[in-house]
Amino acid sequence: MSGITNSVSRSCSRLITMQQLLQSGFLLFLYAIFFLISEGEAMNLILAEQLLILFGILAIGCWIGQISIKGISLGAAGVLFVALVFGHFGFKVPKEIMDLGLVLFVYSVGLQAGPRFFRMFKRRGIQFVVIGLVTVVTGTVTIVVVAHFMHIPFDLACGLYTGAMTCTPALAAAMDAMGRVALEQNPNLSVGYGLAYPFSMIGVVLLIQFLPKLLGKNVTDEETKWEQEQAAEAPKMQVKQFRVSNPNCIGMSLKELTSRHISTANITRVRRGKRVFMARPETALAENDVVMVTGLLEELDKMQLLLGDETHVPMDLNTNIMSIETDVTEASQAGKEIRDIRVWERYGVVVTRIKRQGLELAPTGSATLEMGDTLVVVGERDAVNEFAKIMDPGGGKADETHMLPFLMGLVVGIFVGLIPFHFPSGMTVKLGAAGGAFIMSLILGHIGRVGRFRLYVPPAAKNLTRELGLMLFLAGAGTVAGSRFLSVLQQQGWKLLISGALVTVVSVATGLFLMIRIYRMNSLASMGAICACMTNPPGLSAAAAQTRTDIPTLAYASVYPVALIFKIVLAQVLVEILPRILSNMPMSP
Repeated sequence: MSGITNSVSRSCSRLITMQQLLQSGFLLFLYAIFFLISEGEAMNLILAEQLLILFGILAIGCWIGQISIKGISLGAAGVLFVALVFGHFGFKVPKEIMDLGLVLFVYSVGLQAGPRFFRMFKRRGIQFVVIGLVTVVTGTVTIVVVAHFMHIPFDLACGLYTGAMTCTPALAAAMDAMGRVALEQNPNLSVGYGLAYPFSMIGVVLLIQFLPKLLGKNVTDEETKWEQEQAAEAPKMQVKQFRVSNPNCIGMSLKELTSRHISTANITRVRRGKRVFMARPETALAENDVVMVTGLLEELDKMQLLLGDETHVPMDLNTNIMSIETDVTEASQAGKEIRDIRVWERYGVVVTRIKRQGLELAPTGSATLEMGDTLVVVGERDAVNEFAKIMDPGGGKADETHMLPFLMGLVVGIFVGLIPFHFPSGMTVKLGAAGGAFIMSLILGHIGRVGRFRLYVPPAAKNLTRELGLMLFLAGAGTVAGSRFLSVLQQQGWKLLISGALVTVVSVATGLFLMIRIYRMNSLASMGAICACMTNPPGLSAAAAQTRTDIPTLAYASVYPVALIFKIVLAQVLVEILPRILSNMPMSP
């Protein structure tokens, strides 16, 4: 025993030593980078390797983001902190990389939330519009008041607004509007944006980390409450057994029984005496038969009234009858209704459940199959296996992304973002590449196709695209803000930083008050919604990390389009009206 103990101790010592060596090596790598910064020639060499800088920021940022202190970690926002430092020392990430990351992030978020977004928006649409509008308008009014009392030039004020609301598309819209007003691009918009952006981004992330405790809410309780609401909206399928005793049903075939549309539940197995067999359309019910029925609870109650009392007997005596799950990956089957496939007549099997995006749907004849659906099928072994080969001929395509419709959706979305919308006042508004891609992804996630091409993206691919896109965006935004942060403070003073912080704090406080006190929203949903109001992707990442559900993501996707559109419009309105309101304040040099 002592020999085993010593062996385990030595193994643990080697493991600890290796971990320490890895950490020490990583720290030496960081030290080497900042040492080389002091060497001009070496610094130029490093600056020329943009990919090295980019992935160095991502790797170090992920490492820092994983450090947990009392259960609180930065997560993906660690990349932003690291990028600020690198940006201060002159390192840059190409703008195209940042734009690519933002587009990929919002596109994947839309694809993930699209299947449920329109259902939620239909139920709470006005609520989401009000939340987005009130929060964004509050920020607009705050910057006007702050700029007036703190004597901030209007161009810096417009930049502070877009940065405080962490909205890059709004900055682009403001710069475009400024070009129309002043007939030239004004760099101070980006200066104001770069100064206000870090506080807003970091502040919202930190707030999200502490929000459940500040509100006195237990995350587990909130998850349970939400799951109960979801269960009420989309109840899960259940299985019960009934003994046939109704004289009106004796001798009736299952085809005749279902043709009366009394219930949407499915009879899958029949026990007659000691024999259990598969329920087929031509199967005629006999007195004292025991049938196994799958369906929603209310549908099962109807079947009990129709057939007879509930009972419990073994239904697995026939080992040739089996139940399996199979994915729908065959494009020719997607889009068909179950009645068109004629599952009973052609294959002799019964589809008892349809699992889609975490929901269980009743397999009625009008139910339409979609790519990636999981079907629970009951039948004899050979029939079930034959049906599974038709639905999933590749046996593994559920892990493959359909790249053509995926890329076509991006192309169409970016194109939509470039379309100008003209208003009677002469103002022109564009959604931008990210806004267009997001709206297109919501539509794609809902309808699941581009023309005749069906889109399917596995959950793992969505997660990878979302996280990588977020980190690329943060790396670019952080280096831009870091390069200007200290210089702007030295030139303009702390009043700009305070002004941007005020816009963020007042907007967030107003939004949270509206969600929690007025609409009584779930605190997890409030976390996602406030991140959407501030168009803050790292905040969403921090919110999602605190729960095993997708409540924050759904709320984020529901509010985001509204908040984004209002910010783009109001940023251009500010460029038009602020010079008139602040007529005594000249444009900053």
